[in-house]
Amino acid sequence: PYWGGRGGRRAAMSSAKKLQSEIDRVLKAVAEGQELFEDIWQKVHESSTTAQKEKFEGELKTQIKKLQRLREQIKTWITGDLVKDKQPLMDARKRIESDMERFKVCEKETKTKAYSKDGLAASANNDPETRAKNEARDFLEGCIDSLNSQKDTMEAELEVARSKKKSKQGPSDRERELDHSRERHSWHVERMELMLRLLDNDNINHEDVNSIKDDVDYYLQSNQDQDFQEDETIYDDLNLDDYESKDGGLDVLKQTKKEKEAVREAEKEKEKREKEEAEREENRRKEEVRKAEMEKKRKLEEEKRAKEEQRRQAEADRRKAEEDRRKQQLLEQQRLQQDQQRRQQEAAAAAAKKPGMDPKLAAQQPGLSGAPSASQVAARGPVPAAPVQGKLGMVGQQGQPGLKQTFLSQLRNEGKDDG
Repeated sequence: PYWGGRGGRRAAMSSAKKLQSEIDRVLKAVAEGQELFEDIWQKVHESSTTAQKEKFEGELKTQIKKLQRLREQIKTWITGDLVKDKQPLMDARKRIESDMERFKVCEKETKTKAYSKDGLAASANNDPETRAKNEARDFLEGCIDSLNSQKDTMEAELEVARSKKKSKQGPSDRERELDHSRERHSWHVERMELMLRLLDNDNINHEDVNSIKDDVDYYLQSNQDQDFQEDETIYDDLNLDDYESKDGGLDVLKQTKKEKEAVREAEKEKEKREKEEAEREENRRKEEVRKAEMEKKRKLEEEKRAKEEQRRQAEADRRKAEEDRRKQQLLEQQRLQQDQQRRQQEAAAAAAKKPGMDPKLAAQQPGLSGAPSASQVAARGPVPAAPVQGKLGMVGQQGQPGLKQTFLSQLRNEGKDDG
């Protein structure tokens, strides 16, 4: 095309570089995604528990969806005219579709539980003929899924193309091509569904299915290539038209499909109930754990309060004992003081009986009675009495000399008075 001189050529070159850069980015993302897919695939098959296997299968499903989005972008470039070398894009698309088929097999194996109908049938039928028949059935079902997926992509592209077109314009070449491919896909789907029904009824065997494998794979992988030439005689050797007109083929198959869909719905409902039951059980277990933690916390609080109460009680007992000890000391001191006063009174009374002894002086001199003072009792030991100076003379430590001196002085004073 004419780009309008040197500036147009530069714009075309820049656009081509941007497109090639985007293609390189997508191809790199495909390579990294497939490497990650392979790692997760190994983890799925090395898992020792069902929970781990389901976890890795979920990661595998997320990764295959990313690869499918990249595949749609690659298919857009393959069907367009902007890319000249389409071989790397075609190789990347084939690798992604191969991973898609592997994921379908893995998903089916996971869904086939030991207690399910398929699981029991698989364990009961392990002979080579049955395994070959099951492999043929899996191949046909996988092809049908791939064809339906491609049909969905075509229909989405048709909707986009028709939404951008003016109402008076007729269908473009691309729209006609997509319509034709979609019709061919539907035809192949009908053929394979009929083959499934005939295989279940043993009208055909796994060898009949294997005889068309290569042609069907080629159609699935290359039907969007520009140089693709469809082989319309793929199913001729199987005489499917005869079975269809004789046995009611597709009509019976549709009824079987409805039954299968009903079975699938029942299985989905059962899985949903099992999931809800598992969630309820998990919630119940969490609630029990929460209650156990609360009970443990409550017991710890009670133990803490009990220890605090014991500490307070011990402190109260200690204070009470201290108070009782102080009261006992006070009572003992009061008793000793009372004893001292009583002894002083007794001493004074005894001294009053002696001739020439003033009772008042005897009461004022506690040393005469020989009783210890209050300070002596409190000190828990004898304290020597200090000499007392009074009007009647000195009283020594023993009390007797001072008393004698006081008595003689009183006699002298009385003689003076008589004279």
